[in-house]
Amino acid sequence: MTRFVLTILLLINISSCKDLFQYSPNEVRLEEEEKNLNQKNIERLQAVPAQEQVKFVVIGDSQRFYDDLDDFVTNINLQTGISFVLLNGDISDFGLNKEFKWINRILKKLTAPYFAVIGNHDMLANGRLIYHQMFGAENFSFTYGGFKFIGLNTNSQETGYDGSIPDLPWLQQELLGNYKQAFVFSHVPPFSGQFDQRKIKDYSTLLQKNKVGMSIHGHQHDYSYSFPYADGVPYLVVGSMNKRSYAIVSVNNESTEVEEHHF
Repeated sequence: MTRFVLTILLLINISSCKDLFQYSPNEVRLEEEEKNLNQKNIERLQAVPAQEQVKFVVIGDSQRFYDDLDDFVTNINLQTGISFVLLNGDISDFGLNKEFKWINRILKKLTAPYFAVIGNHDMLANGRLIYHQMFGAENFSFTYGGFKFIGLNTNSQETGYDGSIPDLPWLQQELLGNYKQAFVFSHVPPFSGQFDQRKIKDYSTLLQKNKVGMSIHGHQHDYSYSFPYADGVPYLVVGSMNKRSYAIVSVNNESTEVEEHHF
């Protein structure tokens, strides 16, 4: 009888403590509600009629800065008129399943929908596969309020500069069509050495010849706003989360405004 009771107690303990068991750090293990988040949030965003002015927030490089990210969410949720939040790459530090899940647990507390672009750190280990399952395609787009928003993988170093990243033919097709203005988001800016140097001119030319209002990036961990190619296209780089700052971009038919905010 004693042995039977001990066995039952052990089985109960195992079933109630499954989270204590450790799996491989390179596993890909997501719950259904953690999958395809970009598309789910696009649908959520587009279900709300756009205001005359579209206001969105851009942050970069959340990586291991969990406490700062949590404070950011609290700060943003106190504001009104935010259409969506864009995390511009380096969701994770080592491309691990747990890192992606931890970041999502914080950002899903935002009252506004959020989207994430893939960063170079997100392509380490099994991070690229995890990103595909959690967020979807590396290159994606959506329209809102007549404006087009394009997410692009520019992490050329992670594929050995083999010419596949960034996918400029795909970007060219996305820039066709009827919209007021486009905004291109990617992690690595073209003036970084980790962007395929052979593609810089073609990238900047594509933006210049189409209705692109801004090229928006992360990766460098410091905020900057510049016109590096003297073609009239501004390039915004947002700071990493530990710098406790973010950018708000407000756009309407007449103008585009950018503000750096600290929290």
